[in-house]
Amino acid sequence: MGPCQSQSKLKSRKDLQQPTLIRKTDQVLTNNNPSLILPSFSPNQELNSEPYDDTKKNLSQLKVYRSSYNQFYSEITQGNMKLQLNQKLVQHNLTGKIRVVEQYERNQQNEEFISQLKLYYLDNPRIISVYELFIDEQSFNLIVDYCSGGQLSNYYIDKSIIPFNEVEIASIIYQAAESLRYLEQIGLTHGFLNLNSFSRVDMSHNFQIKLSDIRSLFVKPNLNKQNVFSLPPEACITKDQNIFNHSRDIWSLGVMSYQMICGYPPFEGNTIESVKSQIKKMAAQYNNFQFDRVSKLCRQLIQRVLVPNKQRISLQDFMNDQWFKIRIKQNDQNILNKLQQNKVKISELQQLFLIFMIKNICSTDQQQLYNEFVNLDENQDGQLTKDEILKVYSNRFDSKIDAKLFIENIFKIADVDKSGTIDFGEFLVAITDKSGLLTEENLKTTFKMVASSNGKLTTQKLKFHFSTSILKLDKMFLENFTNPQNVGYSDFETMMKQLL
Repeated sequence: MGPCQSQSKLKSRKDLQQPTLIRKTDQVLTNNNPSLILPSFSPNQELNSEPYDDTKKNLSQLKVYRSSYNQFYSEITQGNMKLQLNQKLVQHNLTGKIRVVEQYERNQQNEEFISQLKLYYLDNPRIISVYELFIDEQSFNLIVDYCSGGQLSNYYIDKSIIPFNEVEIASIIYQAAESLRYLEQIGLTHGFLNLNSFSRVDMSHNFQIKLSDIRSLFVKPNLNKQNVFSLPPEACITKDQNIFNHSRDIWSLGVMSYQMICGYPPFEGNTIESVKSQIKKMAAQYNNFQFDRVSKLCRQLIQRVLVPNKQRISLQDFMNDQWFKIRIKQNDQNILNKLQQNKVKISELQQLFLIFMIKNICSTDQQQLYNEFVNLDENQDGQLTKDEILKVYSNRFDSKIDAKLFIENIFKIADVDKSGTIDFGEFLVAITDKSGLLTEENLKTTFKMVASSNGKLTTQKLKFHFSTSILKLDKMFLENFTNPQNVGYSDFETMMKQLL
């Protein structure tokens, strides 16, 4: 059975409308009955005819409903993870995916947060995904990733215990830097990054994290005793306190590194003003015994960050530092074989559906694949070139000519948009086990999630799920279906199984 195959049974149509069973697994719910009637996974039309107009006008993948999240999700027992006061653990009634619902009171500040969130498409494995927004009279309810490992700050409640070794800390800080690099690319800053801002994806020894505090990207919190430690010296001056730039976030990475090594932040005090006074003096100590347990490179990098703004290194220099060479790398020697297995050219529409299925059915695998992608991406620009792949795998071939020919064949299939490089989405599609993903059960589940109420695929409904214009979707339908105005499940299944 493939990694994305499912073992449980799909609820009946009646059960989908009134969920009563609470499941405790993160498996996809399926039905092996080939005669299954395929009800549309659309909200009750009386409660919500479609996402409301503001979201229709932009092509963000955030789906917005004016209804209760209880239509699609059931609340489940919290388990061991410590949630915030505004969070609840829920499970999707159709896919079985475990998510978190974050509830925000409908006030002016949160209206601004939601308004800004809808303008940005946060699509990076180092940042929690926001899947849906449910709006009722009292609150905004965001459905986001469930990071079962909890916030990094949970591991530092006892300051005398250092829960991670140097290699693990380097891996975690580098991932935090990766999230900042993405934010730089889309023009966002955080300003108050700390150990509360990041959460571990799970409790495995891979130590994968995500930026989980996305609200502060759009609505800056008030200064308090918990976040004052992240202030750089230039922000401790009253007139510059509300200046948010990328250098400020880099400073925060230095503070986080120091705290993860020592168990406490580099600047302490009993009041906000006393902490700010220590920060302005840049009175961090590096002669304590905790720094005797880590490499000289580690201390030197922190010292290059916790300096005045004009002397502070850039994010690129930070990520290129020698210290990060010790971090855990999980190079999968089977990557080349996985890429080689792709023999069938993929259309843009097939790619959209594959990425949708991976994100909604195999999201755990996606995190591991991102690590493999980063390890191949030598210059860390988010694109794989032929030369980068050649450097990694050239020694596997008898000659450089054979290696180049092999990689050319890989790019003919994997480079869907013909840009000459392979981005993460294309890599994700190319390397995923399609026989495990494109099972009848998973295809039926996917179709239920994206079909219109008449049991057909329409470009209007798919625009709701994919960040693609109707004009482009119309073109894709013409290229992939003989009757693009009447696309049912059998047409969808036939298209996707062409990839097997």
